[in-house]
Amino acid sequence: MIEFFEAMQFWHWIILAIVLIAGEALGAAGFLLGAVMAALEVALISYIWPDLSWQKQISLFALLGLLCSVWFWYRFRGFNQETDLPKLNDRASQLVGREFALTKDMTGGQGKMQVGDTLWRVESETNLSAGTQVKVIGSREMVLLIGKAGV
Repeated sequence: MIEFFEAMQFWHWIILAIVLIAGEALGAAGFLLGAVMAALEVALISYIWPDLSWQKQISLFALLGLLCSVWFWYRFRGFNQETDLPKLNDRASQLVGREFALTKDMTGGQGKMQVGDTLWRVESETNLSAGTQVKVIGSREMVLLIGKAGV
């Protein structure tokens, strides 16, 4: 095994980079990009200095892998945070402004209302009876804040 490490050349690092990028393509979600970059950098360094010992190559790969991974994380951490549909996965906020008929009587300012196939918890400043037309005026977590429609 030591013979393999002692015979390491730059193309070994290129093969490692190809294997790592293949693993990334299979769904590593960006976690292997730093290691890929580090393997390519070590390949370049070992091409320039072919007499670099295998211990130094592996140490360099470990250090560069860590640094490149941190750089990729820092550079791309907010990459997918911006969207043109900010309420896409927030069903409660999508209902704000819409009117519905209250399906159950409220007690203590709280109740439940059927919207499509979902039964929502609702809150209001006043108790409302079943059948009252209500308007969704806001949301807090997964609770709809409602008021009487037309008021």
